[in-house]
Amino acid sequence: MSINPEVYELEPHVAELYDRSQNFSDDVELIRTLLDGRQKLHVLEPFCGTGRILIPLARHGHEVVGMDCARAMLDGARAKCRELPAGSSGSVNLIQADATSGGWPRGFDLLVLGGNCLYELATAGEQEACILAASLALESGGYLYLDNDHMEGDLHASWVKRGLTSCFPTGVCADGTRFTSTWETIGFDLHKRLVTLRRRTTVEKTDGTTVSFENIQQKHPVSKAEAAEWLTRSGFVVEKLFGDRLGSPYTDESSRAIFWARKE
Repeated sequence: MSINPEVYELEPHVAELYDRSQNFSDDVELIRTLLDGRQKLHVLEPFCGTGRILIPLARHGHEVVGMDCARAMLDGARAKCRELPAGSSGSVNLIQADATSGGWPRGFDLLVLGGNCLYELATAGEQEACILAASLALESGGYLYLDNDHMEGDLHASWVKRGLTSCFPTGVCADGTRFTSTWETIGFDLHKRLVTLRRRTTVEKTDGTTVSFENIQQKHPVSKAEAAEWLTRSGFVVEKLFGDRLGSPYTDESSRAIFWARKE
């Protein structure tokens, strides 16, 4: 879990800050380009958050199912669904569920694992299990969009530096509620690419009260080589590999490793 579940449920403030920080759409445009005009696809997005990706896909005619464990984030997505044009040919169904518990719905044409969502999972084993779950959820010939930061080899120095680093959720909400969050590296394994973090969030409410949360989490940054191996073992053929969300070809120096893979 990327942040303490109790923090996620401080609705609607966390969803508000999430939308403020995650306001890009270049990956949505890349997905639409890859779909090459195909309409009425059945799409699943685990870790969907407030619908940054799935709402535009519904707006362009696709039938989308979003999954997230946080009720507050799904409430944000529902609010956006109410803004879809009347008579929109697409549709959205939102499910509150822990994607790590298995039991994903099946029969999809496209599955989206976007926005570094694999960082929500603590180990390489959990991440590969997520890729396998994606394969099981897709029809034969269906596609997986998988988007991660790019980092090969040992852990990058940015993951193992000491001291506090500001992180999400941080900011002042429209009603004046203030969030301050930090993470601190408290342990790591360079070669296994594992890092243990202490994460703290302090919330200053408008009535003058303050509440704090703290949790310990583990992260495993995914390499391109790992993702490619998991995809192959789960029955995918990689058709395209991009180095950014603009669709540039992947190179060793690319900032991202974005896979477009077909289930055989």
